[in-house]
Amino acid sequence: MSEENLQRVREQYARYNAGERVPGRWFWHEDAEYHTAREDPDHAAHRGIDAIAKLFASWLEAYPDLRLEIQQAEARGDKVFLWIRFTGHGAASGIPLQMELAHVCTLRDGKAVSVVEYSDRDEALAAVGLSETRFLESE
Repeated sequence: MSEENLQRVREQYARYNAGERVPGRWFWHEDAEYHTAREDPDHAAHRGIDAIAKLFASWLEAYPDLRLEIQQAEARGDKVFLWIRFTGHGAASGIPLQMELAHVCTLRDGKAVSVVEYSDRDEALAAVGLSETRFLESE
């Protein structure tokens, strides 16, 4: 199941970058939650697909060319860890955006029920039951 979840999540991000900017019901559970990182000045829990759609729309309003590039992806059980690079340009200023943070996606029956952002990579890995040490030892 881990590999299937990983592929499903990768497909969602690829579709987002290809222009599918509205959360699709093929991927998101109707009652899904998206939690922005604690450090985000607009930190909040967005509950339900409509709230998640509003969040995505706010990103696009601020960064119309926003891309979410997967730098690392690992799955364990129903959870998927992603280290994501966000890139784009400010709509009003044109100033480039480049930041990295983690997403921990929890899937049930092939649909995302939760996505939680983490600015701390180790904390996100721990939330999935993984550790950075495992990746360092395999290099």
